[in-house]
Amino acid sequence: MKKISVALICILLLGAVIAQPVEAEGKVFKAERLLKHMTLEEKVGQMVMGGFYGDVPSEDARRLIQEAHVGSIILFSYTGNVKDPLQTAKLTNGLQKMATETRLKLPLFIATDQEGGVVARLTTGATQLPGNMALGATRDRKLVQKAYKITAQELRAIGIQMNLAPDLDVNVNPANPVIGVRSFAEDPRLVAQMGTEAIRALQKNNVVATAKHFPGHGDTNVDSHLGLPVINKSKEELERVELVPFKQAVNSGIDAIMTAHINVPALDPTPDLPATLSKPILTGLLREKMGFNGLIITDSMTMAGVANSFGGIPQASVKAVEAGADIILLTPELTTDEQIEVYQEIVDAVRSGTLSEKRIDESVLRILKAKWKYDLYKDRFVDLRKVSKKVGTEKSAAQAQEIAMKSVTLVKNEGNLLPLKLSADQKLGIISQYPILDQVKAYHSNAEEIYMKSTNPTDAEIAQAVEMAKNKDVLVVGTYSASLYPQQIKLVKELQKLNKPIAVVAFRNPYDIKDFPQVNAYLNVYGFRPVSLKAAVDTLFGANQPTGKLPVTIPNLYPYGHGLSY
Repeated sequence: MKKISVALICILLLGAVIAQPVEAEGKVFKAERLLKHMTLEEKVGQMVMGGFYGDVPSEDARRLIQEAHVGSIILFSYTGNVKDPLQTAKLTNGLQKMATETRLKLPLFIATDQEGGVVARLTTGATQLPGNMALGATRDRKLVQKAYKITAQELRAIGIQMNLAPDLDVNVNPANPVIGVRSFAEDPRLVAQMGTEAIRALQKNNVVATAKHFPGHGDTNVDSHLGLPVINKSKEELERVELVPFKQAVNSGIDAIMTAHINVPALDPTPDLPATLSKPILTGLLREKMGFNGLIITDSMTMAGVANSFGGIPQASVKAVEAGADIILLTPELTTDEQIEVYQEIVDAVRSGTLSEKRIDESVLRILKAKWKYDLYKDRFVDLRKVSKKVGTEKSAAQAQEIAMKSVTLVKNEGNLLPLKLSADQKLGIISQYPILDQVKAYHSNAEEIYMKSTNPTDAEIAQAVEMAKNKDVLVVGTYSASLYPQQIKLVKELQKLNKPIAVVAFRNPYDIKDFPQVNAYLNVYGFRPVSLKAAVDTLFGANQPTGKLPVTIPNLYPYGHGLSY
């Protein structure tokens, strides 16, 4: 009789898990119990982060969630997923509703890249914050806390619970085409310090922080979106620089780390093998040596640095799982059918014995535990009525502006050109990668601007700018990582031939002055969002005192920590 009763109870419990949501009478089923009742297909689906085009829950989204069982969705602005806060909140609610229509009703992780500064998916209607290098320039931990608290609260309010940030790369290479201002600094200790504050602020406010790009993308001169960078450093050098912030992140309780599609021979001598596919790096170093127990997420498997490895994206994805990755990130550059093909390839690899189901279980258990930790089983939907009260508030905007103002770094000010003190009849010429004339006119009406639409202006555009500048008394030139774009350098040098006082404002990477060191004044604002443009103009005219310090060394010119005041 007792045996029958126990068997009956087991059957009833199994039925409850399958038939009910993963919440009963306000209590969440533990991850270990969920795992036991999942099919192989459901498990593998949890390990895939998919993407789609459109601003509503589409048929493509349904197929990913209900046919491929994906456990996570990534949202972008270029795909039309993210347009404004209310639309995005409706989208995330719709996606979660699709997930409730699956057998186990498992909630989705919904992720995006909201780093701040130059990398932000939600901008319209939200708080536009300065990025990491601007924060690094302030040297102020409390400002990092403010920035990432705002980010977390706004993301969670619209149904995004995973931020693929902060960037913990140590930007020691001025020629780095993909990191630059996304990094806090070139000093690994400062990156670790600021990164720890960012991680704590995100996770304290119920958003998964994702440190990237492990084991460190800061010393590259190749964009891994376009090719496979190689880091030729010794283990000792990597320990002293690249790995420092990630070790601190692990010690601080980071819940997710994103891999880099970079080749690091000192950590894995396999030729042309990206770290994303390296078991010695992901399992041997990150898991075993560094003791990381959270989620390992790949960078997008569509990027050239990994996409052509091992016969294509599906096969490379299997290799990433074998190496130790928990979540395979796929973006809408792949069609829905192609994303499902990746999912199926992993399922088939388990069935054929290439991957063990035990290896799959390890990852899925981590994912389920993380979803439980972040209350997704009981709190997957957001209240649309509260979105406008939580996102893009005046208070948050004021805090963002404060950060931007305190980040401005005055690197050079020959002859005290700045702040500009122009008489009414003096003519100001502005040549800029970002339009600032409207803001300038609040200080000086006798101004004319040429807006450079391209990061590499043509010779004809340069000639037009020079012609405009000929009858001006003072010039302000806005640049955008000029050291990576030869035509911007040519523009400034052509303007220098006019022998006019020139103030350059760098709107992205801070290294531009190394290519035209003779300009009279040089400001770094580390970004092009409206808060940074306003900070630049206010500083040019003396309404803001520049207090930022360089987070990097400008080759042959200015050391780390350099910063002037008026």
